[in-house]
Parts: sequence; C-alpha cells; structure tokens
Amino acid sequence: MRILNGEYVKSILRFQAEGERGLAEISFVGRSNVGKSSTINTLVGRKIARTSSTPGATKAINLFRISYESEGNRGALIFSDFPGFGYAKVSRAVSAGWQSMIEDYVLTNRAIRTIIWLFDVRREMDDLDEMLFDWLTENNLAFCLVLTKADKESKSVVARKRKLLSDALGGNRVLAFSSKSGQGKDELLSYISESITA
Repeated sequence: MRILNGEYVKSILRFQAEGERGLAEISFVGRSNVGKSSTINTLVGRKIARTSSTPGATKAINLFRISYESEGNRGALIFSDFPGFGYAKVSRAVSAGWQSMIEDYVLTNRAIRTIIWLFDVRREMDDLDEMLFDWLTENNLAFCLVLTKADKESKSVVARKRKLLSDALGGNRVLAFSSKSGQGKDELLSYISESITA
C-alpha cells in the first residue's frame, strides 16, 4: 500500500452514521503522548494530524480521509485519531467521559476494520493496558499493537519486547515503529492493507 494523500475531515465526540461511513476505517488508540498523531503523519508523509508535547492535547476523535494505491488500484479510507488515555492530570470525570466516547464510537461503528494500539516501547504494561486488552478481546475487535519510538531502544531490546508482548497478548501481531526514522512504516501499511481487504 502507498498513501497518496491525506486530509483532515472533522473532529467529533460521538459516532455519526452519515458522511464518510461508506469507507473502511482504521482507528488509532493509545496513551497520551504515545505518538498517535506522529504515526499518522509518518504514514501519510506529511503533517495532517496535530502533534503536541503536552499529553492530553487531543480531546475529540479526529477523522482523516486517506487516499491510497494498492496493487494498481486506488481507493480511500478513514483514519480516526482517538484521544489518549491514562494522563494523570486529566480529571477523573473527563477521563471517564473520554472512555465512554471511545467505547460507544468503536462498538457502534461497523466501518472500523482494525484498531492500531500504539504503545511506547520504553514502557511496561500496567492495569490500564490490561483493561484495554480485555475490552478489545471481549468485544472480538481486531487489533495490532505497535511499539512506537522504536529508535529510542536497541534492536535487541525492541525484538525482545515484541516477543514478550505478543505472548502476553495471546499471539496478536506486534510491530515496531519509529516516526523519526520511518522504521516499520511499510510493515504497518501492509497490515492496514490486509485489514481493509480481508
């Protein structure tokens, strides 16, 4: 898959059945400041998603229309960039509201083909991560764990973390990615292509 172009469509707080719903959708989730927007910008090849060094900057679900080419055919899909979770300085009420928004959106949106779960390679899983994994599996949602900021660790550490987390997540696919170096970009695009054609 080769992405030709991407553009911001709109920000929403709940699922809307009209508009872009005829297109397959790929959703990006993860902790605050894990690199969701940077990952989208790297995949597209230019800045379409707002990035910030301040955790919790994304407060709505941002939709992007992506034009791509795959095996000689052209098409379009939607990337949805979700608010980050787990940021301590966000109030509990706001955090609960975000969680409800995300759950409602994903469970009512049949266009979503897979969830790209972004995870900082330097972190270890905690209770929040395990809750997300349980929720994904309980609802039979396809997902791929992407270890972001892979350039921050050695290749051996990244490889070990991939194996460890794949085992912990029941054999689900785990990829390594760096928005700085472009590592893992082709592999992630291949996974996205598989997801929308399956």
